[in-house]
Amino acid sequence: MNSPDRRTFLAGTAATAVALGTPAVQARGANEKLNVGLIGCGNRGRSISTECVKAGHNIVATADVAKFRLDWIAEQFDKAGQKSKPTAYDDYRKLLEHKGLDAVIIATPDHHHKDCLLAAMAADKHAYCEKPLSHTIEQGKEMVAAVRKAKKIVQVGNQRHSGEHWARCREVIQSPDFGQLVWVKVWDCRNWVKKDPFAPPKDFGPEQIKGINWDGFLGSAKKCPFDATRYWSWRWFWDYAGGLMTDIGAHQLDIVQWLGGIEMPKSVTANGGTYHFKHWETPDVIHGVWDYGKFAATFAVEFINGYDGVGATFYGTKQTLDCQAETGGLLRLYETIDKPSPLLPAKVIGKVVNETPLHVQNWLAAVKDNKDPSSPIELGHKVITAAHLANIAYRTGKKVVWDETKEQIVGG
Repeated sequence: MNSPDRRTFLAGTAATAVALGTPAVQARGANEKLNVGLIGCGNRGRSISTECVKAGHNIVATADVAKFRLDWIAEQFDKAGQKSKPTAYDDYRKLLEHKGLDAVIIATPDHHHKDCLLAAMAADKHAYCEKPLSHTIEQGKEMVAAVRKAKKIVQVGNQRHSGEHWARCREVIQSPDFGQLVWVKVWDCRNWVKKDPFAPPKDFGPEQIKGINWDGFLGSAKKCPFDATRYWSWRWFWDYAGGLMTDIGAHQLDIVQWLGGIEMPKSVTANGGTYHFKHWETPDVIHGVWDYGKFAATFAVEFINGYDGVGATFYGTKQTLDCQAETGGLLRLYETIDKPSPLLPAKVIGKVVNETPLHVQNWLAAVKDNKDPSSPIELGHKVITAAHLANIAYRTGKKVVWDETKEQIVGG
């Protein structure tokens, strides 16, 4: 998402991810530059790719279905200090044939992630796949299998796994001093009533539309006439994404599962609706409740009223850990399970910082060192599966029961 203060809060955790496969590539020299391609040239693609440039690597090729985005991204690399202009392609499959290409960044709408990643694996390229990893649970399974078969380095954009502050929180929560974790509450509330950053811009007109390959944008989604709202606000249409639950849940459920020490829920329920933004198909207010066996988790997200801001609270039987964007992202530990009085001091154990640069650096280092990155494919799949289950619960109106061993829904 584009709000700077919230993106700072939504940044990630340091990862001590266990390597789940041994990529069959040679480790690179510490000073060797990588040739990277960018698939999807929007704001998020720019953020990730320009970090590669700042780290001394080359963006040698770009691909997008819209010409105006290809023109715009070339300017961004020039501003970031890259001297050479990348080759622009109107089809990501052509980009994957670019001579000397080592790796790709996939920053497309969600419904393209699977096809782009599978094609990158078939082309023997490393990849950074932006969150949410998949459009469906079944797609995620295919993506995990393809990455491990190809034995390539793939980083999923759950950037909370590349900072030290949440790792510190995990140590606190898992310690005897914290007691038993019984509840995690995470939330993200924003005011988009005043301005929707994903609405079609005022200067978006016939010239830009003429340069968009609409069939290419739709991909495997059902065919429909060009719609500017669908093009810019694709996150809020079921054909292309999973709405707030997957887009924001990819961050919030990540810390729930990682800090809580449990990878998958046992069951999920969800409620909400589309109450204000009537052009959205996905809900603009949604609340999910997950049972993780040893603790419960609740996630509330809406973009209509920003009063509550963004935050996370972990409730133990001996201590309470709290972090909110409105407190500057300070991670505050309270030696109490009662409501703290204004006079009760909190122990500050860290501060949330923007992890996107760290997450990109972690991926680049992983490619060079032939190691799994901090957010490997399995982690991204498990986090977004929990979000997909909540969307299934919302859309069916039923409690959804998950069997982690079978990796399938067994009730609801």
